Amino acid sequence: MKDAAIALLFTAIYPLLGYIQFYHWLITDGLLFAVLWISPRQRWPWLFAAMILGRLLNGVVSNDLVMHGHGAVLGYWKDWTAFVLGACLEPFLIAPGVLALQRWGVVPGALVDARAIARLHLAAALSAVAVASKDVLYVLNDGFIADVTLYVIHDAVPLGQPGSWELVLRFAIKNFMGCFVGILLIAPVTFWVVSPGERVGSAQVLRDTQRLVLPAALLFLLLGTVVRSAPLAEVLRLLLLAVIAVAAVRDGWRGAALAVLSVSIAVAIDDYAGQTAANPIQLQMFIAISGAMGLMFGAAIDEMRRQRRQLDEAQIRAFALADGLASAATGNLRAEERERHRIAGELHDEFGQNLTALQTYMQVFRDDLHRAGKSGAADHLLDIIRAMRHNISGVLERLRPMALDELGLFGAIDRGMPRRLAQGAGLELDVIIEGDARLLSLLDDVHRIAAYRLVQESVTNIVRHAHAVCARVRLRIERRGGALWLFIDVRDDGIGGAAHLRQGHGLTTMQDRVTALGGRLHLSDLRSGLRVHALLRQPLRGE
Repeated sequence: MKDAAIALLFTAIYPLLGYIQFYHWLITDGLLFAVLWISPRQRWPWLFAAMILGRLLNGVVSNDLVMHGHGAVLGYWKDWTAFVLGACLEPFLIAPGVLALQRWGVVPGALVDARAIARLHLAAALSAVAVASKDVLYVLNDGFIADVTLYVIHDAVPLGQPGSWELVLRFAIKNFMGCFVGILLIAPVTFWVVSPGERVGSAQVLRDTQRLVLPAALLFLLLGTVVRSAPLAEVLRLLLLAVIAVAAVRDGWRGAALAVLSVSIAVAIDDYAGQTAANPIQLQMFIAISGAMGLMFGAAIDEMRRQRRQLDEAQIRAFALADGLASAATGNLRAEERERHRIAGELHDEFGQNLTALQTYMQVFRDDLHRAGKSGAADHLLDIIRAMRHNISGVLERLRPMALDELGLFGAIDRGMPRRLAQGAGLELDVIIEGDARLLSLLDDVHRIAAYRLVQESVTNIVRHAHAVCARVRLRIERRGGALWLFIDVRDDGIGGAAHLRQGHGLTTMQDRVTALGGRLHLSDLRSGLRVHALLRQPLRGE
């Protein structure tokens, strides 16, 4: 019963559209294409029957109003061939385009992109070719053809007379374009209405159409009452292309679909009003080209925006992942430094005290060993104790640079191990601080130690490999966007060799440490020497 009710409704609508549809584009064909597209296959027979019945009613009404009973079949069609061609075949010829579109996966609810719109155009063209071919066969069977560029139904000429085949060609083009444009006007809007995903944001599209497209169409109609020149009227129609393009940019293919529909209505009204009557094929080409380009352009805009959103979402996820990894890496470094600090404290407390006690006892028993003729053994044991103390100090320095706690970052570099390394090698070392030096106190242990280790390793490499005379360490610290930015620049006047140093010499470990803290480390050769440049960023809590 539901299918029968839908079919009867379609039958009632079809003759009405047959009278109010534009002379230039076949809205009935577009409506049937759209309804078949969104309907299940089991409903198609009812729709075919509804359209055939609608065309029969349309023929009977046309016979009563125009033909006055001159046709052999129902007073309208010349013969049964004309009846089949004119009343029965059209729904079956529109269906192949719909089937092709469905086979290509372009169905309500599917993603609309430039490829889907292009396939809609191909499907519309397929149906239009079939319908136009049927209409040409109808004319050939009738034996007469009228000039379709005139708003008349008389003056039909027999086929075979001079110019008749040109009229047939025009008739075929007009009917092809009429079917194509009819589908192009109705199908996209129907797809929009029945696709839940495409209805999102429809209110904004409708508001934009009211603000831009409708005023432009009304202005076109108003100017059409003033402009009587065909060239100027053509210019006005071309200006409507700009309206379609703007609608496509603002609202994608949905804005373009509404703009094309509005513009086609305005062009048809202007043409019907007889202000600037034009060849219908020219108007059909205008609507077809502007509609196809507008829909393709709008779909491309939508696709670009969709890809941009996907990229933004992927970037957000990537940043979140990077932040998570950075937080995990920083947490691991903090845990590592705490463990280093603990081990260094235990070594200092246990081994340091024991070595001090052992050294004290050796000093006490040194005279006894001398009297026993063991003076050499006593001195050897004292040397071993001193070497152990020195080694323990080195281990403690590697585990936890005590100078950082005592002197701060700048003092630990200027007066600590890096300075002693340089002095021991005869290297002239300048240490410079720029920016607000008070901000150094805000650095946490992980970042202070990373900066110190980087400078210490760089100076060690200069001493061991660069054969340099002078070196400079420059620190610059500043506050940017709720974070501390520490720039470290170490350069020398030695033999350079960034590629050589990248292969080892402790910088690989420093690269990993700096990267784990979200920083950057770069090595570059200078005209004379090597430059190590690093950036460390530490977020400030509460900012």
